[in-house]
Amino acid sequence: AELTSQTDMSYSIVRPTAFFKSVSGQVEVVDGGGPFVYFDLGNDRCATCNPISEPDLASALIDQVADDAHRNTYWNVGGPDDGMSMREQGEMIHDVLKKDGEPKLLGVPIGLFDFIINGLQWVGDTFKSEKFDDAAELGRIGKYYAIEDMHTTDPAEKYGRTTLREHYEYIAENGQEYDPYTTVFGSEKGKKKFAEKKKEEEEKKETVQA
Repeated sequence: AELTSQTDMSYSIVRPTAFFKSVSGQVEVVDGGGPFVYFDLGNDRCATCNPISEPDLASALIDQVADDAHRNTYWNVGGPDDGMSMREQGEMIHDVLKKDGEPKLLGVPIGLFDFIINGLQWVGDTFKSEKFDDAAELGRIGKYYAIEDMHTTDPAEKYGRTTLREHYEYIAENGQEYDPYTTVFGSEKGKKKFAEKKKEEEEKKETVQA
């Protein structure tokens, strides 16, 4: 009751661009020799983003307790990198993994989303299926994230120290957990196989040093 009657309560809305784990799902795919897949928006365009690490985002949230710069308003916050295209992310993963040759990049026409969404919606409407209605809606959400840039351009909206490259380098050495809600093209099986490979490489190094 006391909280609802307060008139001097302040707020800060923090809106992160994207999380590192959201753009890390293809590390194992590229390591296995597969192409880095991105959505081609036409005219040589693809979405860009400057994601932020979870620890950096946590620090940004804590800072809002003492910082009044975003009092009663919102703050778009991204990581320290400049906006990076999906193709550039694929090239970076290729480089971090020390793969031979040119990066394998596969641009998928964004129109494929419309074909899938319309098909799912047709099934949902025709057969009154809530399951397919939900699938079509998930497709629309996926398309939104595929075509919208998720980056900040104002220096005041860049926060943190960990770059995306440093994140990829960490994964290349230590692997990563599987998250079905953020991983787009990766798989739980692929991540387990990658982790096992890294473990074997580490054991070989220890054997040689011994």
